[in-house]
Amino acid sequence: MAREALLLTGASSDLGLALIRRLLSRPEAPLVLAHHRAGGGGERLQALQREFGAERIQLCAADFGDPAAAAALGDRIAAQHETPTQFVHLPALKLVYERFTKFDWARFEADLTIQVRVAVTLLQRFAPQMAKRPAARVVFVLSSVTRGVPPRFLSMYTVVKHAQLGLMKALASEYAGTGLTINAVSPSMVGTRFLDDIPEVARDLAAAQSPAGRHATPDEVVGAIAFLLSAEAGYINGAELPITAGAAF
Repeated sequence: MAREALLLTGASSDLGLALIRRLLSRPEAPLVLAHHRAGGGGERLQALQREFGAERIQLCAADFGDPAAAAALGDRIAAQHETPTQFVHLPALKLVYERFTKFDWARFEADLTIQVRVAVTLLQRFAPQMAKRPAARVVFVLSSVTRGVPPRFLSMYTVVKHAQLGLMKALASEYAGTGLTINAVSPSMVGTRFLDDIPEVARDLAAAQSPAGRHATPDEVVGAIAFLLSAEAGYINGAELPITAGAAF
């Protein structure tokens, strides 16, 4: 039987690194095809390679700011490996607060490309083959902005995440009844580098407003992702799991 393989885009992010650690600690861990941005992030993944072994983590560089890069990455993976059995999509531009009157179309389109267009391109390439496997998995990392009333000053991010949610639901419906399940997690703010570009006072206020009185940790988010990738989640499809300490249901 072919070795299980996980295609993890945005693998050099804090969430990506935490997910790799979580999965590789298991006895039957998949081969991790770890995407990172060309020219950045590779050194963090190389450190994990030294810790876990290069045969368990294979680096895949691609700059998703170029829409053609996702197709090229898909070609390379198809040539070097069998179809991945799991796919987790993490990449996004860092979060910024901005009034709607200053909606930045260039930034919005760049983030839409990274978060949605790249996912479409890769899944067009791999989802039909994944659906023929008995237990293939796709997990999107959304955001709590898709649940209830979204926060102010995040119009660009909110629209992109709703587009990603629509993609997840459409794919879950189309592939229902096959071997492929497609789900998502929607965390509130997570204490990672993703928040570096928003004011500290805004980060502190968001933490204080959480029922837990703090941001989520990467481990709390990747635990839910790992569950959705597992055999135990085989009867779950089209679900958006909130990770919000009860701030949004």
